[in-house]
Amino acid sequence: MPEKELPLVDRCILITLMIKATPLPQTYFTNVAGIGLKADHRRRLLSLKLIEVTEKPITLALTDAGWRRAAQELGAEPPKGAGSPGGTLYVALDFLRRLVDHSGLRVDDLFRLQINGEAVASSVSTPPTSGPAPSRTADPVALVRQAYQGLAAAPGDYVMLSDLRSALDDLSRAEVDAALVELNRERNVHLVPESNQKVLRPEERAAAVSIGNQDKHLIAISS
Repeated sequence: MPEKELPLVDRCILITLMIKATPLPQTYFTNVAGIGLKADHRRRLLSLKLIEVTEKPITLALTDAGWRRAAQELGAEPPKGAGSPGGTLYVALDFLRRLVDHSGLRVDDLFRLQINGEAVASSVSTPPTSGPAPSRTADPVALVRQAYQGLAAAPGDYVMLSDLRSALDDLSRAEVDAALVELNRERNVHLVPESNQKVLRPEERAAAVSIGNQDKHLIAISS
């Protein structure tokens, strides 16, 4: 079956995995999301290489192709037979597409954003605040975390990498880059590009770290 002809249930499975941005047990779809995920849905998505499945318990995760296919649903027309709930879903997905376009974020970065209190952390740098100087005896990842805590007004606030690097002047650029790449794999760490590239100063552009062929200018650590 061509991908464009995926039935609504299959699309909802991909959309749910995209929005949650984490592998999900099959029981989540049936017991929480109310999606009647059956073996034929799972086999079809597997055959299209859109998901990976692990056993005990059965868990589904998006592949890179699955992320791309799920992202196509943002701004797409609802499939035939979607009904009122499906139509409403695609209205919400169209809003998310406009949000992605406006923010300049990648789709996976958007859905990995964490809610901090009652507001989503803003992608505006926070002025440096006083804090303890990092200890060089710690590993670079710990030093980056410590420097972030000294710069951010609250967990989850975005901080410019240029400010972070200034606070880590006893580390080499390669050490900081390696630490940022490692931290980017953690769910509570978010490295994103500045949505308005025109406002970046030369030193802020120079301080970016390249991850996934995209320059990231800001970091937020939720906890």
